[in-house]
Amino acid sequence: MRVRLLPGAAEFLEATLDLRAADPVRTNVLGSVATGVRSGVRYDAESFFVVERDGAVVGAALWTAPYRLLLAPMDDAAATAVGTAAAERSRALATPLAGVVGPVGTAERAADATGRAWTRSRDERVLVLHDFLPPRGVPGAARRAADEDTDLLRRWRREFAREAGTLVHDQEDHIRLALPATWFWTVDGVPVSMAGHAPVVSTPSGDVGRIGPVYTPVEHRRHGYGGAVTAAVVGHLRTLAGTVMLFTDAANPTSNHVYEALGFIHEADVVELAFEPL
Repeated sequence: MRVRLLPGAAEFLEATLDLRAADPVRTNVLGSVATGVRSGVRYDAESFFVVERDGAVVGAALWTAPYRLLLAPMDDAAATAVGTAAAERSRALATPLAGVVGPVGTAERAADATGRAWTRSRDERVLVLHDFLPPRGVPGAARRAADEDTDLLRRWRREFAREAGTLVHDQEDHIRLALPATWFWTVDGVPVSMAGHAPVVSTPSGDVGRIGPVYTPVEHRRHGYGGAVTAAVVGHLRTLAGTVMLFTDAANPTSNHVYEALGFIHEADVVELAFEPL
């Protein structure tokens, strides 16, 4: 078994095509992040790993600093190998890993292999749309974000990240990519909620679109706006992809209920592990 560090996003997408086609939902974030990098989005550092056994790719991971190491599903031996390689890459770049994100069990194995102490910071559910049930009777209307919404989008992305306890990059290339992929729900012309989507990921087994982030300011909650704007993005993605999915905080029953009411079904689990500071 060996771990290869690939030169860039295009090579990563090509090398992992079969792996991602075998599990397009659980590898979707790997595909969408790499697609974004290929399109010009930049991070503090970008590292793309594949794990090979007997010439076949059996695992994959990417690290876009300052975010956490992101893992595909893989067996324990592959997870250990990629965790070790990521720790070596971190030392070479003199940039600390913030943590690991991946399937339960796989993430813990990779984190242990880095030699770093970690805590389990967040559990997420992977939901996939089955029978779409758009909400009815919510006042207002959806509209796609426009250039004049740039400052609002940046502010709401920051507020979402603060509430969710996640990092957010709001550099111009990230906002440039996010703006045309964002919808606002408006009441009397005033935005009250937003939802976006990641780049659609194509694989030989089908195209997958992932919704997120979804954010409603506190003063506009409990009116159905979040479900309504999510439904608007679902309607758009269904014209582009055969599968629509999203991630939701397992500890937030309100958001889980909203998505389940739209027709999303729980299909997998992901864990986020945070490393103790060096």
